Amino acid sequence: MNNYDKNLKLLEDNYIYSKNMEHDACGVGLVASTEGKKSRKIVEYGIEALKAVWHRGAVDADGKTGDGAGIHIEIPYDFFVEKIETKGHNHDHSEICIGMIFLPRDNFIISNSFFWSVRKL
Repeated sequence: MNNYDKNLKLLEDNYIYSKNMEHDACGVGLVASTEGKKSRKIVEYGIEALKAVWHRGAVDADGKTGDGAGIHIEIPYDFFVEKIETKGHNHDHSEICIGMIFLPRDNFIISNSFFWSVRKL
């Protein structure tokens, strides 16, 4: 218990943990291959698990906004190289960075402006 108290104090002192932020949660699920093999079936099981907790299926209590629920998968590097090359660009074998950005649906001007500013990069 001494380590627990020490670690708790460290987290609180660095504003990483606050008792005021605690709330009930429905939990976390994990679907993985115990053999360490990649498989589409594992992804399908993950999607089914996510659908089983529909209240976490990327819809918040208001029924309109997402709550961050989803699955995490590894996508092969070669997949992105192929996508770059099919768009007519040459890939120079540097690192590839992928991001997901949620833009406002009700403000085309902001969304379009952001799209074109990122595309210039």
